[in-house]
Amino acid sequence: MEFGQKMKLNKKTIIISSIVIACVVVVIIVAVIFKIKNTRSMDLLKALPEQIDLQIKGFVYTEVGEGNSQWEMKADTATYYRKQNLALFDRVQIKLNMPDGKSFLMTADKGQMVTDKKDVEIKGNVVITSDAGDKFYTDHLNYSDVERKFFTDAPVTMENKRIKIKGVGLTLFINKGQLNLSSMVKAKIK
Repeated sequence: MEFGQKMKLNKKTIIISSIVIACVVVVIIVAVIFKIKNTRSMDLLKALPEQIDLQIKGFVYTEVGEGNSQWEMKADTATYYRKQNLALFDRVQIKLNMPDGKSFLMTADKGQMVTDKKDVEIKGNVVITSDAGDKFYTDHLNYSDVERKFFTDAPVTMENKRIKIKGVGLTLFINKGQLNLSSMVKAKIK
C-alpha cells in the first residue's frame, strides 16, 4: 500500500470511529435522561400514601339531571380511594342551577362523595346562598342522588335583609325547585 492510500484509510477509519463514538454517547445520554425521568415519576408516585389512588388539585365535577337541573362541585383538592368508592374534598363549592332558573351556591370546609352512588356530604361552616340573596347556615349538608335532594337534620339559620329564621332540618328538592325548613321554625322580622 502506498502512503496516500494509508492516509485515506486512516481518514475513513477516524470518521467512522468518530460517528460510532458520537452515536454511543447520544445513546448513553438518552438512557440517562430516560432513567432520570422515570425516577422522578416514581418519586412523585411514592409521595402519595399507598391507599390513595388519585389526588387532584383544582377538582371540578358536573352532574346534569332532569329538567335542565345541574350542579357543579369544585374543590381545592380531591383525593380518591378506589377500593372504598370514596372521594374526599377540601374547600368545597357546589353551584346548583334549578330547572326554574333559581340558583344556589353552597360552600363548606370539607366534603366527601360515595362515588358509586354519587351521594355527597359537605361539612364545616356550610353556607348556602340563593340568587335572591338568602343565606342559610348549618353544620353539614347531604345530597342523595336517588332522591335528587340536598338535606340536613342539623340546626339551620336563614337570613336575608328582612327576616331571620331558625329551625332544625332543611331539604332542597332539585327537580321541584323547592326548599323547606323541617321543624322548630322561629322567625324574627327585622
